[in-house]
Amino acid sequence: MFAKILSKKAFAAAALIGASTLVSSLPAVAQVSSLSDVLAAVRRDSNELSSENEARLREFRNATAEQEASMAQLSSELRAAEARGQALAAEFNANEAELDAKQAELEELAGDFGQLLGQFRQAAQESMPVIRNSLASAEYPGRAAGLSEVAQSRSLPTREQLDLLPKAILLEMLAQSEVKSFEAEVDQIGADGQTEVKEVFRVGIFNAVTTDGNRFVEMQDGQLVAFSKQPPGNFSSAMSKLIGAGDQDVVMTPVDPSKGDLFDTYGKLPTFQDRIDAGGEVGMVIIALGIIGVLLGLFKLVTIFLTSGAMRSTAKTKEAGDGNPLARVFKVYEAHRKDPVQTLEMKLDEQILKETPKIERFNDILKVLASVAPLLGLLGTVIGMIVTFTAITIYGAGDPQLMADGISQALMTTVMGLCAAIPLLLIHALCSAASRSASQLLDEQAAGLVAERAEQEGATA
Repeated sequence: MFAKILSKKAFAAAALIGASTLVSSLPAVAQVSSLSDVLAAVRRDSNELSSENEARLREFRNATAEQEASMAQLSSELRAAEARGQALAAEFNANEAELDAKQAELEELAGDFGQLLGQFRQAAQESMPVIRNSLASAEYPGRAAGLSEVAQSRSLPTREQLDLLPKAILLEMLAQSEVKSFEAEVDQIGADGQTEVKEVFRVGIFNAVTTDGNRFVEMQDGQLVAFSKQPPGNFSSAMSKLIGAGDQDVVMTPVDPSKGDLFDTYGKLPTFQDRIDAGGEVGMVIIALGIIGVLLGLFKLVTIFLTSGAMRSTAKTKEAGDGNPLARVFKVYEAHRKDPVQTLEMKLDEQILKETPKIERFNDILKVLASVAPLLGLLGTVIGMIVTFTAITIYGAGDPQLMADGISQALMTTVMGLCAAIPLLLIHALCSAASRSASQLLDEQAAGLVAERAEQEGATA
């Protein structure tokens, strides 16, 4: 009995603890003082949650009904569109069948004329590109457009359309014999590459230049376009003479049978400046060394030849002085002519040793420059090949234009090195020969003076 009372008390305590916990978790709207208040609050919250769930359920059902209605409407529209598509497809097939029947009827009625018309259209298609890119089309526009319309038309051409092809060919034949000027729009002719109206001088269907500036032009897709790089000046000069010539004058002028392709290619050939630029920094160093070496060599040649001439004159007069190496040797001889022969010989040898470096001055520099120039060319060749192989590694070997810069540098530096070394070697050889000749003249004259002094001592003895 006591245990039951304890258990009831424990249950009551637990209920109180649970109620207090529930009360603490509820919003602080009102204070509850008993378990009945707690139960009422729980029921009230449960009713609120049930009403919210019912409202959400009603909204979901309403949305489902709306979506079903929208789906039904869209399905109806889809069925209507499919029905319309089937009707249009049937109509298209019927039209195609009717068109095929009409085409067959047309071919049957045309007979041999149909075969002739096919050949006519083929000839028009083949003639179209030639006429479009003809220089005569700049003066007589619209021919290619008419031929294109005839070639692509599915209906029988009219008599006027049939006459377009022979008229275009006859006009092209006449244009080949014309030398005349006319005004036309030329693209890439302005300062910023814009299109301008220029007076163009045409030689048949082969050459065309602007009378203002003598810039060569060509036809590209039915439009006159100035060459990006013009041919050399002698071509422009020849065209200028032709423009200014009279009816009875005979003038030599260039003619491009490829209608501008050869002139365009000739204008794109690298100029002298382009070849120098292709050498890069190594090429500029070779050019600088070559110029310095040539100037130094020319200066050396002039001075050594002047010195040699003065020495030959002194050798005839035996006059001492300071004007040239031999005159200074004679001056030493005059100063020591009374000394013993051995002393005199040593004094003369000493003066010759002083004069020899002056005579051979710059020879070693010329020799070094002549040796370094081809080595620099080889260095540029190696650098160019490295650039070439780098381009191959990155882009592959499919496009030769990507390797052109490296190959140009490799070849041009080699050429520059040889062009610098060859004249420097020749100049060095001339300077060395002139220096040896001058040194030999000094030795001969000094030996003669010593021999003469020795003879005098022998005669005195």
